[in-house]
Amino acid sequence: MNILATQDQRQFLVTQHRPPALNDMPGSLIFSLSWLLVMAIGLVPLAEASLARSPSITMPTTIAFFVAVGSAVLLRRRYSWIGLMLHIFGQIATWLSLFVMSLAIVLIAIPHG
Repeated sequence: MNILATQDQRQFLVTQHRPPALNDMPGSLIFSLSWLLVMAIGLVPLAEASLARSPSITMPTTIAFFVAVGSAVLLRRRYSWIGLMLHIFGQIATWLSLFVMSLAIVLIAIPHG
């Protein structure tokens, strides 16, 4: 019984996901750049208002979605599936909150006349 339990434990440890190392520079750069890009895309309505254009939602939404999913695809070997789904969800939620707040600032604070 003890031998079977040890073999099962070894198989479990082999299939367990290991977190990325702290010195994983390419993974850290992809992760950081994707979060920075998503946050910058969330502020697009402010940039569009400074260009005297009406804010649009289609292009920033598409870009933010593809940045979130694309970065998860690039990070798929470094993180577990749950971590990747949380990464995508977190990026989209962050983008949405920044986008809505910057859109509200543009629509309320900047007079259109």
